[in-house]
Amino acid sequence: MLKNFFTNPKIIIFLISLIFLNNLTTSSYSENWYTSSGNYHSTKYSIIDQINNKNVQNLKNIWTYENGFQPSKNEFFYNNQATPVFTGKNLIVTSLDKFLISLDPENGTERWRTKIDSPGPIARRGITFYDENIFVPTTDGVHVINEKNGKHNHDFGVNGIIGVKEKIISLVPPIINKNKIFIIYKSFITSHELPSGKLIWKKKLNGARVWSGVSFDETENTIIFVTSNLVDLLGDTNIENDYSNSLVLLDALSGKTKCKFKDTIHDHWDLDMVGNPIVKKSDNNTVVYGFSKTGNTFVVDVKTCELLNKDSINRLNVDSNSPIEGQTYSDYQIKVKNPFNLMEIGYGSKSYLDYIKNDKENLEYVKHRVRNSKFGSGYIPLSFDYDVIMLGLHGGPEWPGGTYDILNNQIIVPTNHYPWIIRSYYGCCVRDEISRTKRKTQEFLTSLKEIKGKIIYNNKCKSCHGKNKNGLYMSEIKGDKYIPSLNGISRLNKFASLKDSKSFNYSHKYSSKIKINNYELEDLRRYFINRDNYLYENKLLDKRADWQLLLDKYGNFASVPPYGKITSFSTITGKKKWQIPFGVKKLSETSRVEGDINFGGLLSTKGNITFATGTSDQKIYGYDSLTGKTLWEYKMKFAGSSPPMTYYYQGNQYIIVNSSGGKYYGYNNSNYGDKIYSFILK
Repeated sequence: MLKNFFTNPKIIIFLISLIFLNNLTTSSYSENWYTSSGNYHSTKYSIIDQINNKNVQNLKNIWTYENGFQPSKNEFFYNNQATPVFTGKNLIVTSLDKFLISLDPENGTERWRTKIDSPGPIARRGITFYDENIFVPTTDGVHVINEKNGKHNHDFGVNGIIGVKEKIISLVPPIINKNKIFIIYKSFITSHELPSGKLIWKKKLNGARVWSGVSFDETENTIIFVTSNLVDLLGDTNIENDYSNSLVLLDALSGKTKCKFKDTIHDHWDLDMVGNPIVKKSDNNTVVYGFSKTGNTFVVDVKTCELLNKDSINRLNVDSNSPIEGQTYSDYQIKVKNPFNLMEIGYGSKSYLDYIKNDKENLEYVKHRVRNSKFGSGYIPLSFDYDVIMLGLHGGPEWPGGTYDILNNQIIVPTNHYPWIIRSYYGCCVRDEISRTKRKTQEFLTSLKEIKGKIIYNNKCKSCHGKNKNGLYMSEIKGDKYIPSLNGISRLNKFASLKDSKSFNYSHKYSSKIKINNYELEDLRRYFINRDNYLYENKLLDKRADWQLLLDKYGNFASVPPYGKITSFSTITGKKKWQIPFGVKKLSETSRVEGDINFGGLLSTKGNITFATGTSDQKIYGYDSLTGKTLWEYKMKFAGSSPPMTYYYQGNQYIIVNSSGGKYYGYNNSNYGDKIYSFILK
């Protein structure tokens, strides 16, 4: 009977069809790069192995494409974070001046370009290709562009646009499944019928945001995404139906929450969950991995919603006593031990001071820099009386996420490891017009009563601390310059810096060299006390907080390198397989360290190669996926700015890198570009 089964022509045809369909599915997920994360499982993995760990050293740049628009640093979005997609016929790329562009995949020749007229950026972190159309996320919905001619496909939605009319940006590529499209807006998710665009459901996230990644499992019909925190450091985190800092699984048919798993509780440190969740399918189950800036990884069974690594999650007792009124903190956080934890967020001051102990000037500078700070452990409550130093605000993992090397049963993730200082302070002044008029009157009376202190401030302090005494807090894009706010200072510990000229001079040791004697300081103290009393009584102060990089005397990160790493862990055991410094950081003309800030991403292939980019040395690297050993590198004009991708066309495997520069301090901030690099074996 078994013999007849295998000799029956109809059964043979059926079996061949199954094999063909299985291969077609595998091929579509691994050869054609139809969404910017490779596929809906976000594996960033390819089965193409023409380029491998035996011949990758022969990889050569075959063509380079420039889209013609190089943004300036005055623009908010000034590097391109959208990985191109390959349709089988065209390579589709984007530009920051809102063009969608089709290239010949063999030589990079431009075939067509279409300007998408939408407020805000288009395709911030990618696009999706489906059934001869390109789906482009924007602020006014998803634009549907025909692959052949670059024109809007008016068979979809209204004039080729699908979405809701709320002018809320969508940062990540949409998901298309059969006759439905799922649009991931920054603060909610919608489901629409195709091609009509009719709204089926809308899922609000109650203040949480989706800004880095989304995945989809077609078998369980499940949308999978990670979310941000609720507030910019200060604000109300004590809400019901909280979706913040979580891995979330939604039923795609109804939009109802299947399950969610929270990482940081009451986040006041900007420790979002990040990157595309990675879906791992096997014969037994479908599992998703979700990553956090904290280094924690959740492993969840997509069908049952069981947290598979719950026994590897430790509860950490932390300080929940907030020195700032109205702020809620948890008395515990979590640390995941398996899979291998990718990050330590506590700042190791002692190890760093030991690292620089032979440089006395730098040692003194850093000690001065952190003199009003708390550090050592993570999750320290913010305060107006001290600053908080920690790692993790740019990861651990960041928005590019990781790659799932299917061949070797490993997930490979790039991470960042450098310090931040969070400063909380009072700002002035947020009130209505009447209050502003009253304030002007009171400022006049104050200047009569404390005229000496007012004059001293205007002559010697105003040029740095400002008219409203709000100081200066330079962003992570520019550097670490810091001039503290003086609002409310008379009621803070920091007021001790004005007690005498010795204290005053020490607090200004590395800033402007102004000379103030003890008599002048007394006048200043009276002026600040009188002014602060009025500001408090009339509720004219608002609570603010900013994060800044912590840099040393030379402008380098004030922590022990490496500043960037790549880590592989097993999807079978969860244990670390290998870990390497990622890139090379130039500290001076004569000094370099291994391990660099990185915001590009990874691609792994069946050829046992992991390609990585995004470091400030402007290189793309080819690593051996088995060991992490560097096998190949190439320096581009600009830093890579999104994960690389690959495709096979006309007999060659191509590696494609989006090179447009890095937006943060540590990159060459005047060096933003518009290049796509293509590599093949030669």
